[in-house]
Amino acid sequence: MPAAGMAVAARSPVEVSHAGSRLVARLNPGAHPSAWYHAPALLQEVTAMTQGSAPRADVIPVWQTEMITLADGLYAYVQATGGFCISNAGLIAGGAGSVAVDALFVPRMTRAFLDEAARCTAAPITTLINTHHHVDHTLGNHLFAGRTIIGHDLTRSEMARTGNPAARIAAVAPHFAPDLAEPIPIVPPNLTYSDRLTLYVDEREVQLIHVPTAHTIDDTLVYLPAERLLFAGDVAFFYVTPLAFEGSILGWLDAIARIEAMEVERIVPGHGPVGTKAELALLRGYFELLRDQAQEHYRAGHSAEQAVMEMDLGPYAAWGEPERIVPNVLRLYQDFSGAPWAPLDLAASRALQEAWLARHR
Repeated sequence: MPAAGMAVAARSPVEVSHAGSRLVARLNPGAHPSAWYHAPALLQEVTAMTQGSAPRADVIPVWQTEMITLADGLYAYVQATGGFCISNAGLIAGGAGSVAVDALFVPRMTRAFLDEAARCTAAPITTLINTHHHVDHTLGNHLFAGRTIIGHDLTRSEMARTGNPAARIAAVAPHFAPDLAEPIPIVPPNLTYSDRLTLYVDEREVQLIHVPTAHTIDDTLVYLPAERLLFAGDVAFFYVTPLAFEGSILGWLDAIARIEAMEVERIVPGHGPVGTKAELALLRGYFELLRDQAQEHYRAGHSAEQAVMEMDLGPYAAWGEPERIVPNVLRLYQDFSGAPWAPLDLAASRALQEAWLARHR
């Protein structure tokens, strides 16, 4: 391992240093954004946080792709970095049949998850839950053919509206182009619900709870009350900059408050490592920081474009893909205006993100 305090490599996405008696890993804000997806494998061995210490936004734990046992028959499949289209999944094992939470993105990801699931339980996956419509959680649905696929009513309709964005994703993230070279069918949920739905995996209660517009308009929380466990989907991003291009940050803050009021001890986020309400509080802090600064600019009559260039991310600049401040502030301005929800101009947002990166690299 390199000497503590030294960057691992030029423009590496992670730096390793001492903090008292422990090693920590911090995201290197000078790294090119594309490098963040490819953190050196040796850093996977770094323990970034000590047991019992309060998490900090600017101290980034390093996690690896793995299946984590949460309790007997309960598992989280987390993917390293949690970056663009690199999401998490879950497994609730039953005696005769198991439930998967989210299907991930490209086939190699979904197949790796299914291989790990088969090592955890001999019971076949009979049911899949989609936490929302985005393809990094649903493109893998086609590998669950013949199973029951559950999602919110709006998850099905949003998948129909947005279609297959594979070509657009390959254009902005060319490292996924080989995975998307062959057509992948869009398979929507075949069982939908409107507000709440309760499943039982053997005697284990699993509640599906719709939260109004947060990350999207169709977010589903998967809550196991007896175990105080929440699969939050993309309502939770831990140590990865959240993205509200199809949601509402004010609504997202309401959703976070709702989770904070629940009896939850462990949270599996849509992106990032498994955490607790302490990590959820960091996410809330990010949104509150943006909301408060953006509101000052809005009241002063500044444009969203001016605001985003002048705002200070503080410790959250350490989170991956900080340029997501752009669509997040654009969405905040729409929230402040009281106008009906409308899609963002993604091309304009992307151009402004490039300008933001050019200024803040």
